Amino acid sequence: MNIGRKSTRFAIAAAVVSLFVVGAASSAAASDSRAEVSLMGGIQALNQNDTALPDHFINIPAVATVTYRLTSRLAAEGEFTWLIPVKQSVDTGSGASQDLKTQDILAYQANLRVNFPVSALTPYLAAGAGAVTFLSNSEADRVPQLDKSETAFAINFGAGVAYGLNERWGVRADVRELVAFPSDTASGLSNASGADQIWMERGTVGLLYRF
Repeated sequence: MNIGRKSTRFAIAAAVVSLFVVGAASSAAASDSRAEVSLMGGIQALNQNDTALPDHFINIPAVATVTYRLTSRLAAEGEFTWLIPVKQSVDTGSGASQDLKTQDILAYQANLRVNFPVSALTPYLAAGAGAVTFLSNSEADRVPQLDKSETAFAINFGAGVAYGLNERWGVRADVRELVAFPSDTASGLSNASGADQIWMERGTVGLLYRF
């Protein structure tokens, strides 16, 4: 992975975490803490890395999130994502291309979210950690081919906005960076030199319901 791009992304992550801490520190107790569920879909890019993915893939994420607002500013979230693979033409080297798709991928993250409510509009920052599982599939059109499922530690950070349509229903848009850290011995995700991080950018939009 390009070192400059990696450094830029870590700088962005540090900035997001700093803003998150500032927002959390300034949060005040809310009198109407409520639960919220949201369902979102969109696009997710899996970036090239030298030890697992030969090119960039664009897949479809289906995201379910349960949110509990702890204060007027701070919320805890549990998030589950099913990354649905889409077959696409991939450059496999030497000018050759092949129609390939990734494994089905599951991601489970526990996040903290800092809200900045302005009337019905609520911009937010979010960050968290969890795991990503690359499900096993050794068919010829899968990349990487895996005889068994591989699970890796992962973190995420990003931002979004929620807009209340009424007291219960609303819409939500979210942009997130997810970074998976496969083991240096993970079959199909590593080589003799170890394993690279897998960076995944995700953009989603969907509906939310408040309890």
